[in-house]
Amino acid sequence: MRILLAALRLLVVSVILIGGLHLISGSVWAADEGGSTWRSAYDEVMLWLNFGILAFLLVKYGRAPLIGFLKSEAQRTAEDIERAEESKRRTDETVQEMISAAENRRERLLALKQRLIQEGERKYREIIESAQRDSRILLERTQVDIDHQISEAQQRLKAELIDRAVEAALERLPGMITADDQKALVETFIQEA
Repeated sequence: MRILLAALRLLVVSVILIGGLHLISGSVWAADEGGSTWRSAYDEVMLWLNFGILAFLLVKYGRAPLIGFLKSEAQRTAEDIERAEESKRRTDETVQEMISAAENRRERLLALKQRLIQEGERKYREIIESAQRDSRILLERTQVDIDHQISEAQQRLKAELIDRAVEAALERLPGMITADDQKALVETFIQEA
């Protein structure tokens, strides 16, 4: 308020000073022209008198409306600034919320990534362990099958050897061995086998 009044006073004083300088310079120029008449001096005085009246009326009656206008403009500008600051504050809050939400999402993504990596490693270990178990079981089955096949092969070999031995004995000994001897030999052989 004080600043506005001081500015208004400074404006009025500067206008009066400029007008006075103009009046002085106008009189000097009129003297330089040579034949100045009383009419030019009268016009100059009336010009300044009218200017003074106008300045007085503006200061007397225009001061309050001008100050009111300036105050209302200052108040409106202050309200605009306050609204802009409030809008900026809300925008800053929104930005902060968005930043914290983005940070939370980033942290959740990192945690999810870590969980997925751990889950993948766990599945990898399970697959390896399962493959090792399956390979052990397969090796054991294969070993059992091999042992069984070896046992069967041994049994077949024994049976073939027995059959050949019996055939060879039957071919060579038919005349030497009696039926009772044959029967005793077969029973002994079966008991031993």
